Amino acid sequence: MKNILIFSLSCLIGFSAVAQRPQVNKNIYTRNCRMEQAVTREPVEKVSVSPVVSRHRGLKSGDNSNIITVLDLGTSANVLGYSGGTRTMLWADDDLNVVANFHRMGPGATPPSLSGYLGMDLGLNMGLTQSDWTSQIQVHSATMAASPYYYDASRYPSAAIYNPAGNTSLANAYLAYFAPNFANLAVSGFGGYSFGTANLADHADTTKHLRWYNAHPYTYIPDGFTISKTGIAHIVDRDMNVESGTPVYQDSIIYGRGVWNTVTKDFDYTFKTLAFPCVGDAAASDCKIAVSPDGNIVWISVLTNYPGATPLNDSSYYPVLRRSFDGGLNWSPPIVVQLDGPNGIDAIKQRYSDYFIQNFFAPPYPTRDQIPYTTAFDHSLSVDQWGFVHIGVAIGYAPGGYSITTGVDSLINVIDITFCNANNIRGVPMGYLKTFRGTWATYTSDNRVYVSRNKTGDKMFFTWNDTRIDGEINNQSPEVYARGYDLISNKLTSVNGTDQPTNVTLLSDISKEAYWQCTSPIVFTDNNKFTLPICTQWFADPTLDATFKYIPDFSYVQGDFSIWLSSWPYDPCPVGIENTEIEPESLLIYPNPVVDMAKVSLNLNQPANVLVEITNLIGQRVLSLKKGSMDSGLQQFTVDVRHLSAGVYFITVIVNGEKFTRKMIVE
Repeated sequence: MKNILIFSLSCLIGFSAVAQRPQVNKNIYTRNCRMEQAVTREPVEKVSVSPVVSRHRGLKSGDNSNIITVLDLGTSANVLGYSGGTRTMLWADDDLNVVANFHRMGPGATPPSLSGYLGMDLGLNMGLTQSDWTSQIQVHSATMAASPYYYDASRYPSAAIYNPAGNTSLANAYLAYFAPNFANLAVSGFGGYSFGTANLADHADTTKHLRWYNAHPYTYIPDGFTISKTGIAHIVDRDMNVESGTPVYQDSIIYGRGVWNTVTKDFDYTFKTLAFPCVGDAAASDCKIAVSPDGNIVWISVLTNYPGATPLNDSSYYPVLRRSFDGGLNWSPPIVVQLDGPNGIDAIKQRYSDYFIQNFFAPPYPTRDQIPYTTAFDHSLSVDQWGFVHIGVAIGYAPGGYSITTGVDSLINVIDITFCNANNIRGVPMGYLKTFRGTWATYTSDNRVYVSRNKTGDKMFFTWNDTRIDGEINNQSPEVYARGYDLISNKLTSVNGTDQPTNVTLLSDISKEAYWQCTSPIVFTDNNKFTLPICTQWFADPTLDATFKYIPDFSYVQGDFSIWLSSWPYDPCPVGIENTEIEPESLLIYPNPVVDMAKVSLNLNQPANVLVEITNLIGQRVLSLKKGSMDSGLQQFTVDVRHLSAGVYFITVIVNGEKFTRKMIVE
């Protein structure tokens, strides 16, 4: 099956009624934003447009201790420096305390009109001050002349830092990048890959490789890129045939696996296709990849509509996953994440209140199982320390036609979707959106949701753009919003105890001008302080130079996690590993929190030797209890915890050598 990429050049105003679909109240005017085609070629001559009027307030970080600092980094030839969705363009390394911003180059490239060069801004000491940064470090240059561009001119790059486990020297760490290039210039523009490395200490120590277009699989614009501490790089790209000039989806994605070569100081890549079919003539809209902190468990997520799935709207998007337990060597079959209907995610279906439903929809009011949902067209991934994937994505009402309805406050929500196992897919709302898409001259950008984690993977952080101005329906005056999620305590961050995300850029130098934000997949951790590396790009005229603006000092502390998700439908995933030695869902610790005696209940599939261990938050074993041989079936026993100090612990039941872990709170 070959699928044509559906797109429109603008957001269409209005609503199309479909039989058996909930009807919008006639007094509600909505904005249906359809999926847009990724840019494949830019005009050689600059288009004539009216410049954007700057809303700069001229405020300085010293005016208020709560206002973030804004630092100037490098530049891009135009706003497309951060274009193309939620790719990996900012990467922080918590061991080296460095952060790199990777992007298209701005003024100074040779020839000046090319803008196909790629470079990085490198910040030492967490990039806290302007003097810590070196900007516009050229990493990739285009040298193969063609008309009107160079064949190896590159766009829409991703990059990450490879720092071997235990290393503390910049000389042994490298930035690795991956980007599409114009190898297939004669037809549509894209058709090849540019990739390589750059040493963080010796900026002249770089490599460059080109992989040219040929027969299937067709290379396009890699959306997902990540690197593990084990020295494996992972990329994903939609398999798109662009020979006709219109991208045609080939029902699969390209997966690239790069192994670090200690001799060449580079990654050696192999590529293969993985099937991700789409219904009818549609196309997948986005693909991402993420790896667990130990490097073993890898997840791929594709926003698509999978044949055989049962969404309420046949033109909705939802995540379809594949998982690898061996660092990307072997992959599971596709796993569909159902958003709506009777089998949908409760946290999504319960997000709209009765009051909202009765004011947005017309009678007869739909039940929560009758409201169709869709994801937006970009998303991001992270994997926690237990190997569970976290999907950061905007989800809203799906009117049909591969569109997401906007224009009504709280209609779209930012959700963390967590896949625990096939019978346990959870959702946790992070916040809601007022706007979705911004348009500046001929350039547009959808809302960008990023998910990040701390190094150990027990906390997740979500960032996104939104314009919250009365009467504004375009995301043209955006702030950056953030939310933290503690997976151990099952608590969200708050704003002075209020259940809401934090407006990061409020009253700062880039307030209402925090365009196209990007957040590192890894945050900096200093004891119980978690600093989120965030970068935006600022411009006055979208066709001219854009400057990257870095936020070095936005952070959460442990006390900020104060909103406890204690009740359905926001129950957390059980901490642990799926296995067949026991029924995973049967392992219960109660009461929890516990004061003196904890009761353990589990259902063994076969006779087994059982050992119980309790560890504290830093991994120290504080109790070991041998239960010996136990029969199959339901087993129950008690564990004395009276000697333990109050706090959070992990209780691990080891069954025939296989470990099953749960969180336990001692009061």
